[in-house]
Amino acid sequence: MLTVDNKVIQCRFPQLSLNINTLTFNIPDTDQPICQSWFYPIIIENYHARLVVPYLNCTAIFYVGEGDKKYEKIPVQLYFNVNILLISDYFTVRCKDPSSKAIYPSLPYASIHYNPNTRDRLANIKKNEDDFNVLVLGFDSVSRLQFERMLPKSFSYITKQLNGLVLKGTLNYEYLIRN
Repeated sequence: MLTVDNKVIQCRFPQLSLNINTLTFNIPDTDQPICQSWFYPIIIENYHARLVVPYLNCTAIFYVGEGDKKYEKIPVQLYFNVNILLISDYFTVRCKDPSSKAIYPSLPYASIHYNPNTRDRLANIKKNEDDFNVLVLGFDSVSRLQFERMLPKSFSYITKQLNGLVLKGTLNYEYLIRN
């Protein structure tokens, strides 16, 4: 377990094999630490990243590339409350605390950076009245029945007010085309 000022910032779990015969379990009656990651030193908004913890020295390492080719690593120093433009969708942040000389774990981030080529392509798409306007809303972490049971107001609003279509089981494309 990695701690800073008696606060848990990263938990390390042992790598154990299930086939060890000498492994015994002895769980004492003491409170176990709650492992949660509270350490997020930056905020990402509007294609920018900003350091929000004033006492840290942080560097963002952007991974710039495309496809299966080797990605170039571009380090950028972060300054407190100063926005920097994201230059790729994937980056890590590594921070040091100069007062305690603590080095924090490298945190991975995934976001969407501003890409002028994508904006230009979208601006040049010809719009047609017959084009579909489709919104697919998916809840990956809950089943359809659980969504109906636990969020009845949301389910009712989506299906009745927005005329949403609930896909049950396999997708029937002919039904979608007719309706």
